[in-house]
Amino acid sequence: MCCQGACVNLGNDPTNCGQCGHTCGPGTYCNGSCQPAPCASGTTCAGRSNTCCGTECCTPGQLCCESSGGPAQLYPHCYTPVASQPTCPPGCPLCISDRNLKRDIEPVDEQQVLESVAHMPIATWSYKSDDPSVRHLGPMAQDFKAAFGLGDTDKAYHSIDAHGVALAAIQALYERLEKQNARLERLERENERLRTQCK
Repeated sequence: MCCQGACVNLGNDPTNCGQCGHTCGPGTYCNGSCQPAPCASGTTCAGRSNTCCGTECCTPGQLCCESSGGPAQLYPHCYTPVASQPTCPPGCPLCISDRNLKRDIEPVDEQQVLESVAHMPIATWSYKSDDPSVRHLGPMAQDFKAAFGLGDTDKAYHSIDAHGVALAAIQALYERLEKQNARLERLERENERLRTQCK
């Protein structure tokens, strides 16, 4: 969304949370709407100026930011604003995917990815912290990890990995469709040849 001439993610920008210009107050963070910053079990922050943010304690001037994209994190994290990024990093849908930042690049077997997707359980569900009326759809992180071995935890999965799996599966389906179309064209030509011979 374009807010005051800047491209922002309304899902995690505490100065434009849910809509342009809606700022979250102290002790809150943006997760689609302004919410109390969660404090992970066992985390305590001494001093009134420090704010609990997941497993971290944000100091004055830092922001508690929702994790979206990049390394999978179960909790929000503290972020120190800089001139080039004055609010929480946008994360996905702006997933960092620059070829120059990657190493050990290997092609995948799209057909194998499609088979794994076909056998991976997909369900609808609510987070325990959600109102029961709020539903989501997708795999469990444990099943995603078991199917593809991606990421560094089985409690969450990277958005960019889910994008990659979906794109690879689409490519596999396209390949199958092309082969089926070619087979149908051959059969139609053969049928036409046989019809001509029978006349």
